[in-house]
Amino acid sequence: MKLWKQVRLITIGEIVFDYDELDVEFEVKCTDDNKSDLATIKIYNLSDTTLQKLKLNQDVSIDAGYRDIHGVIFNGIVESISTSRDENDFITTIEATPNNRAYANTIINRQFKAGIKASEVIKQIGTMCNFTMDIKELGKDTVYPNGKVFSGRLSNVIPILARDTGTISRFTNTTIEFKLPNKAYSSVLHLGAEQGLIRIDKKMDKADIKEKKGPQVESKNKSNVDKKISKSKFDLECLLVPLIKIGQLLEIESTLFKGRVVVKECSFVANGLESFTVLASVEVV
Repeated sequence: MKLWKQVRLITIGEIVFDYDELDVEFEVKCTDDNKSDLATIKIYNLSDTTLQKLKLNQDVSIDAGYRDIHGVIFNGIVESISTSRDENDFITTIEATPNNRAYANTIINRQFKAGIKASEVIKQIGTMCNFTMDIKELGKDTVYPNGKVFSGRLSNVIPILARDTGTISRFTNTTIEFKLPNKAYSSVLHLGAEQGLIRIDKKMDKADIKEKKGPQVESKNKSNVDKKISKSKFDLECLLVPLIKIGQLLEIESTLFKGRVVVKECSFVANGLESFTVLASVEVV
């Protein structure tokens, strides 16, 4: 993997801002529930003409990584625009959320028959919108004995179906997926020093803190020990490789930990010339 020559391409409306031509910074925070994702973009010293072209509700796309490995890490719309001065620089800050117009505005007005299963409802809704329904796995396939009626926005319908099926849902521009909250469905991505891993630190939970304060007591129940190990969580930092994303299964190779983890939260950070990293919270699988 060739990690050189940064790519930072921000598209807002019809305008493309390229890091090769002007200073561009961003921070993209992602969680399992992408309705809470947030992108903060900073662009330096824009002309008045360009500033006037930036509007609320415009489409936003962030393409980042390196010349030989980069990709879109965020799609959304502009929520706010502000410009401030810092000494000799004028900094325009854009905040964007992953609101997708089709996801937010598609109306589902349908009565489903008695005895229908939630999985069938999901499939039928897929025929009523411009999204592919990707059912990774359901925690339960709820049966609606009296049928089910939806009359509202797709963005309100999907969370109800996720709740009824014991899943979490995420959407992209083309796909809505349903998956179990504590399971990975991706192929394995190896991540060591050669692939850009900078550091990995174990997260301290209450049990760890308690053990650290008092004498260690050998567990009498091996299954409880194994269960605790399987739930270990780590924070890691690596170079900004766009393949690191929510739900990604990683094979970690480091002196602190060797094994497989799944990404639960991550932030893509491009700040100044040197800071170009992914900060991720991961859990052992």
